[in-house]
Amino acid sequence: MCFNENGSQEFSLSLLRKKHLKMEISIPQKVLKYEAFINDVLKEQLKKTAEDLDRTYGEIAEFIQLENLIQTIEENGLGKDGLKTQVDIGCNFYMQACVPDTSKILIDIGLGYFVEYTLNEALIVIKRRINLLNRKVDILRDQSANTKAHIKLVLHGIQELQNIK
Repeated sequence: MCFNENGSQEFSLSLLRKKHLKMEISIPQKVLKYEAFINDVLKEQLKKTAEDLDRTYGEIAEFIQLENLIQTIEENGLGKDGLKTQVDIGCNFYMQACVPDTSKILIDIGLGYFVEYTLNEALIVIKRRINLLNRKVDILRDQSANTKAHIKLVLHGIQELQNIK
């Protein structure tokens, strides 16, 4: 800002040009920073949320499969004399197994601990776990939607910055 002979303030063209030049230099840098933020933070967060969502859907599928198995055992009276089945021991390798008593079942409660339940108790626990996992799915979906909204917002901001030129 400069003062003229009358003592009033006036902007110098050279000062405005310098500020405009700084603005032009900083806009591409800002765009790069925002793009890096999208790629390094938001997209990684979205990827992690999608992986958590897939893992949770897998857990729900396992519990539904277990629930169906228990209902089949109860309805058809299977396993009174024992039950022969095949168990996946990893990498789609199966081993024949014999379950002598199907009146009780062990359920993984996390951290490598298993609890023994009767079939009726197990159905109750399974339904509760499915409800909890469905709530977790809702939370993960909301997180995913929020992250997608943040990505769109930042992209819109980048577009606005580029239109300033």
